[in-house]
Amino acid sequence: MNQPTKSTLDEIDAAWTSVLSTLHFAHLPGQEEQVLQPQLDVTLLTGFLGSGKTTVLRHLLEHPGALRIAVIVNDVGAVEVDAHLIRNMTSQQISLSNGCVCCALSNDLSEQLEQLSADSYDVVLIEASGVADPVNISQVIHGLPQCRLDGIVAVADPTSLDAYLENPQIASLLSRQLQTAHLVLLSKADLTDEFQQQRATDLVSAIAPGSRIISICQGQIDLGVVVGAAINGVSMPSNEEIDAFPFASTIVSPAGPWHRTDVGSLLDKGDLQLLRGKGWFADTDNNLYQLQIVGRRWSIDRWRNDAPRAVVLIGAHERDVAAAETLFRSLDQL
Repeated sequence: MNQPTKSTLDEIDAAWTSVLSTLHFAHLPGQEEQVLQPQLDVTLLTGFLGSGKTTVLRHLLEHPGALRIAVIVNDVGAVEVDAHLIRNMTSQQISLSNGCVCCALSNDLSEQLEQLSADSYDVVLIEASGVADPVNISQVIHGLPQCRLDGIVAVADPTSLDAYLENPQIASLLSRQLQTAHLVLLSKADLTDEFQQQRATDLVSAIAPGSRIISICQGQIDLGVVVGAAINGVSMPSNEEIDAFPFASTIVSPAGPWHRTDVGSLLDKGDLQLLRGKGWFADTDNNLYQLQIVGRRWSIDRWRNDAPRAVVLIGAHERDVAAAETLFRSLDQL
């Protein structure tokens, strides 16, 4: 076996003595120690249109524990539906609408994060729009020395995952959202069976090997699992450029007065080619209803708070959105 030479041992001894001297000097009385500025933890909530991000966000805000949480919500369209759904659930809420935080609103996002870092919040939750690229958003966060990316959490809908991954318009963005996530939440467990859940798990595992995957129902997930997701999860960061997701949107406003049954009939028989629809409409008695459309699924629920009488329609093509808007407008003549 080779033995270290005396000169090598002397070099190691000299180096170790130097390290000890440096450490001793650094802790001598009277020496000022550098105080590191604490960084603001930022968690990014991503996922495609209709995956259930806002439902997760609402649950987290309803169960904050001892944490002070600030929220930044980015929505598609001028009607801030998602921001309205979490209104008054946090002491600090910022809305970035009519754009995407990964491109047009990146400067606004930087400014808002810089402002929040000066306040005493424990964590900032960013709900990105369903068409946002999480890589670009994370780069904005990394570019701010006073902020730290605490993790990327993707919400995926197992009822539509197969179809979306087979759609060439959607697949690249959806895959990017899953690959960059430290934690993937499979939503709507109450709407799927064991086979669908396993199928969705297999799809995510194939796209993002090593991802931490948790099935959830009605957005219920512990805040402690979401905050700090980067510690326990594996992300696949990528600098590869992808094209911005091409989508079209419009707003039907004022929405109503419409009969609830007429709206339901339209949604059942209208064959709307929409990715997403959300908002509120009024009936003839001025009652408000919340409308949610995800692909071919829809729901109408009585809404007892204030809300704008407007419905946002989002699709992959302008013609699909225009056709859906025409059908909704036809309700005015019934």
